[in-house]
Amino acid sequence: MIQTSRNYKITLPIEWTDAWGKEHESVTGNPVAFHAMRGLAAHSNGFQSIRALAVLMSMLGTIDRPGGFRHKSPFPRAVPPSAKPPNHPNQVKPNTPLASGPLGWPAAPENLFIHDDGTPMRIDKVFSWEYPLAVHGVMHSVITNAWRGDPYPIDTLMIFMANMAWNSSMNTTEVRKMLANKHDNGEYKIPFIVVCDAFQSEMTAFADLILPDTTYLERHDAMSMLDRPISVFDGPVDSVRVPVVPRTGECRPFQKVLVELGSRLKLPALRRPTVRTSIALIRTSSSIIRLRQVRAWAF
Repeated sequence: MIQTSRNYKITLPIEWTDAWGKEHESVTGNPVAFHAMRGLAAHSNGFQSIRALAVLMSMLGTIDRPGGFRHKSPFPRAVPPSAKPPNHPNQVKPNTPLASGPLGWPAAPENLFIHDDGTPMRIDKVFSWEYPLAVHGVMHSVITNAWRGDPYPIDTLMIFMANMAWNSSMNTTEVRKMLANKHDNGEYKIPFIVVCDAFQSEMTAFADLILPDTTYLERHDAMSMLDRPISVFDGPVDSVRVPVVPRTGECRPFQKVLVELGSRLKLPALRRPTVRTSIALIRTSSSIIRLRQVRAWAF
């Protein structure tokens, strides 16, 4: 990699502005590409792995180069003041839309989402004194915390496109035991599990209810609606996604399923009294798969 990055540089006649505002007439690339997302971090040694990758990219000169990382991602850019998460239990009420988005950037202790006694509001303890700046949540702690009842027990766990029984968890063997674990009275510690996924996985094997999702080839998407929209090297772009193959079986785009679930639950922001829902969420028994018996499966 060192020989390639130093001896085979490429130059592209593209004007761009670096993280410090300096304008360049061309882009010089070291033809060594890296791609890393949460999978690398979702292990017990994840922090050190990410740090080692950053050091290697710096040594090879791939920072702020095509195929490498930027010192500062160009987009999306927050408009100051940044959005803040809810910061008190009274901001989350039944039958009431959230006063703000569920995620944000705390800037002071008063922005933390905690009870008056300082205990966390969220099951993953994000925006509390334990994880005050975990802007994307601490997904891999949800099952463990729910199993412990810490900070509180839950009656329903919904998992969307996350294989928490395998590659999105830091302790796969114990997490699978937790998903199958029962109280002394015979009730599961996590009573009801809903999994939405486009494929069968280790996680769907533990589900009481499976909502079959579509792949990106089967649905419409608005890419600018994502929290990390696509962009070119030095600016934002927008796009829509259109289906190229028909949907199979009972699968449906999860965006529509969420809207319909909200309508059926009569959530005020997702319901108009004069409109009747004409699409059945679940039409046949094939869409509801009860798999309590498979909790004894070995992997």
